[in-house]
Amino acid sequence: MWGRLANNAGAVTLAPVTLAPLTLPPELAGLDLCAAIPPAALEAVLGRKLVSAPARFEYPDAPGSAGCQYDAGQDSQGNALFAYVALAAPDTYDRQPRYQDQSVSGIGDAAYFNNGADARQLWVRLDKVALVVAIGGVPNETGLKQLAVLLVDAIRAGEH
Repeated sequence: MWGRLANNAGAVTLAPVTLAPLTLPPELAGLDLCAAIPPAALEAVLGRKLVSAPARFEYPDAPGSAGCQYDAGQDSQGNALFAYVALAAPDTYDRQPRYQDQSVSGIGDAAYFNNGADARQLWVRLDKVALVVAIGGVPNETGLKQLAVLLVDAIRAGEH
């Protein structure tokens, strides 16, 4: 749960956000992450309203993954503002090309920031799954950490 999320424009007030426990199915592709994550959480991190409904997708090079992408349009400079979240097989965590990666402590079993092909990403490894959260357009590592912690907590609650 959080009460405030920081973005590059300052703090955005947000009603407390929690996720229901997230039980991982045997096949991740059957999981609807868009239904599990309130759009308001992404709007607070991005600092603006979404311009379309969240859309499901499969993470590239991770067959059977479950993902959700969020479109917040463009800023005044024409930068596309977007985010995505995906769950994939645990070995996906180690198979990522690393560019300007930086270790992150305190989230999951292991975590690192990485410059992905399209956005700054935060990869998290848990026992049964790899998690990636990304924000494109304007880097926001604080928002990435907050989203990752929210999802890790929901996944761990779903294991009980």
